[in-house]
Amino acid sequence: MEQVKVLILGHGFVGEYLAELLAKNSVSYAATTRNGRNATIKWQFSSIDTADFSALPAAPFVVVMFPVNGSTDADHLCRGYTTYHQTLHPNYKQPRWIFLGSTRAFTQIPSTKFTPPDTNGGPRMDAETHAIDKYSACVLNLVGLWGGARCPRGWARFYTKDRLRTRLNDRSLHLVHGADVARAILEVVRDGTINGRWLVSDQRVYDMLQIVCDGRVRGLLSELLEDKDVQAILRATRVEDVELGPKYVTRRIDSSHFWDRAGIQPHYIYALDQPDPHAI
Repeated sequence: MEQVKVLILGHGFVGEYLAELLAKNSVSYAATTRNGRNATIKWQFSSIDTADFSALPAAPFVVVMFPVNGSTDADHLCRGYTTYHQTLHPNYKQPRWIFLGSTRAFTQIPSTKFTPPDTNGGPRMDAETHAIDKYSACVLNLVGLWGGARCPRGWARFYTKDRLRTRLNDRSLHLVHGADVARAILEVVRDGTINGRWLVSDQRVYDMLQIVCDGRVRGLLSELLEDKDVQAILRATRVEDVELGPKYVTRRIDSSHFWDRAGIQPHYIYALDQPDPHAI
């Protein structure tokens, strides 16, 4: 099986943008899916020490898109893949691992590259930390992903009255476009020395309420404003008087360290009711 530059494990949302960008830059790649759709490799990670890696080509960079749960699974993946290819190619070196994660475990305000995640970050965070410590992995912890069909304005449909109430105390929303995540990954590949944990956002903060406040949500908000506590939080008694916009929310994530290290800046900024600047 021919070696590629980048192996994408889990060709999902971000994978679509990454594959497009790699092809545009003449970087060879292969990608996996569970069912082998769209000319990808049919493969699924099995969290056992005898997982089969024979379908996967050797690559100096491996991007892990799916959640890996716990240090044991991280070992099975990283060690298993490397060992398999070293038996075929004795000169094959340990690849550079790139894991994608989330920022849910970062609750300090603001959180940066140097902010430790909560100790209860869960098995996915444990796997990421283990991959960093043992395999010098690069972990990109992402904020809310958007792009194409993932339009933040459309997230209004997920809000019930109770869920809306729980978000009123903290309306901050951080986003990053899938195309910018792909650009981030490509820079990690090009640099070849970026490792450790990094937070990745588009460097903006958005007002969740401003984005999702369509007619239905406005109705829910009007009902909630009958509550004195909600009036105190929003400093308003009517929907029309609620102050909306980024200046009324708190920045929780600062990802400047990553963009400065990579030497690029995010391109794709969300603008309310404007078309996606990079839709696939």
